[in-house]
Amino acid sequence: MLCIGDLNNIMLSGDKNSPRINVSRMQRFNQFVKRCDLFDLGFNGPAYTWCNKRFASHPIFERLDRCLANAGWCDCFPNTNVYNLSILLSDHVPILTITDSNFKRPPSEFLH
Repeated sequence: MLCIGDLNNIMLSGDKNSPRINVSRMQRFNQFVKRCDLFDLGFNGPAYTWCNKRFASHPIFERLDRCLANAGWCDCFPNTNVYNLSILLSDHVPILTITDSNFKRPPSEFLH
């Protein structure tokens, strides 16, 4: 399983450039991710994926968009790469996920 997009939560305090962090919300999100047996695939590119666009006063940058996967996804697509692209018109960056063309189909009991 792959879950990608604006998850509207940070996982680490370093995912936000502001000292104002809702620690309990961050902990609840991390517990949810753990219960679902998901993990962050990481990224290449800019660290922050969202900006409040208040560049003149108090800009806030956060990593709200990410790509989470389970072990089954990584078994099938072991060379998945995630790229945070540049912000264009939105306040979020687009995320590009590339899988290696060498798809590994999991064994199936129905093929015998």
